[in-house]
Amino acid sequence: ADASSMDECVVLLETARRDVLINRKRHDVKKTQEAASAESVYEKLGGEIGITNLVENMYTKALEDTRTKSFFEKNKAKVTTIKKKMAQFMGGIFGGPVTYDTNDLRPMHYGMNVSDYHFDAILDIIRGVLKESGAKPKDITDALLILQPVRADVTTGFTVRMEMARKNVEKGKDQMFKRLGGSEGITTLMDQFFNIGTTDVRIKEFLLKDKDRIKAGMTVYIVEMLGGPKAYKGKELGELHQNLGVNDYHFDAFLADFGRALLGAGHQDALIDEVMVSLEPVRADVLGRSRDAADTSVMKDGKPLLERYGGDMNLETVVESMYDKLVEDPRVRFHFEKAKAKQRQIRRKMYQYLSGAF
Repeated sequence: ADASSMDECVVLLETARRDVLINRKRHDVKKTQEAASAESVYEKLGGEIGITNLVENMYTKALEDTRTKSFFEKNKAKVTTIKKKMAQFMGGIFGGPVTYDTNDLRPMHYGMNVSDYHFDAILDIIRGVLKESGAKPKDITDALLILQPVRADVTTGFTVRMEMARKNVEKGKDQMFKRLGGSEGITTLMDQFFNIGTTDVRIKEFLLKDKDRIKAGMTVYIVEMLGGPKAYKGKELGELHQNLGVNDYHFDAFLADFGRALLGAGHQDALIDEVMVSLEPVRADVLGRSRDAADTSVMKDGKPLLERYGGDMNLETVVESMYDKLVEDPRVRFHFEKAKAKQRQIRRKMYQYLSGAF
């Protein structure tokens, strides 16, 4: 996290000092603590064999998970290369032999549109794989904490381009609508999209059922979404899609194909990003999720503190690590050495409190 975000975090937590310290009991403070184990996470997870198995199982589950599937569907040769590089990267970052240049991470992912949502999904998958492999909870937490700083390298491309596009969109969609060629240009764009989408095995089943009707409805809706006349009179998107089995994987495919159509129409990258920013909120409507309410927390670069810390997934990892440290610290462990059930309850409440505070 950047220094500004850390300062905001400390300031927010400081406001709770008085409530926490009322009627507190004093405890002796030891000068030193037991040194942490010298054994690396790489060794704790089983060395080269353990990391190779982690990558194999993670990749398999990423292909099954609708949140990440679109990023991992590759031909066999590409899959083999990706797995090899992931194993080299994880082995090095976890304390094993360094055979991967981490400077390649950012340029490699810059154009992939990997967001915090996708990064959290991968961490979630890794957590599950490690848990299934029998890794100790603390080792799992340590591994996830080591991976957290990688977030910036993996998501920077998406974040930078989307933030620039978002600022342009906030000025009004009328200019974007004009640059797309107005209603006529978007109608032509929809023709190109349907030519691509109806041959895409990921989503063609949804587009071919009643092609002409679906195309007409989508065109009117997207014209409106991209700054055109408000003429859509159809059903709510959630109602339209609720029984179709549409998930994140399908919506990612839709965005990818729409992006290809925009590129094929000769539009510039900046305009394509603005269109993607405008369409992304539709995901929640299509998948039957509620759009996030306006956040009242401190904002910076369009993001609240929680989002700048990596979202709920990162916060959960922070709470887990923090609790482990609290139990080890002789100054405060009296308050946290509890039965397992009680510990889970405390962790959950800590997470809930911090999530609300941030």
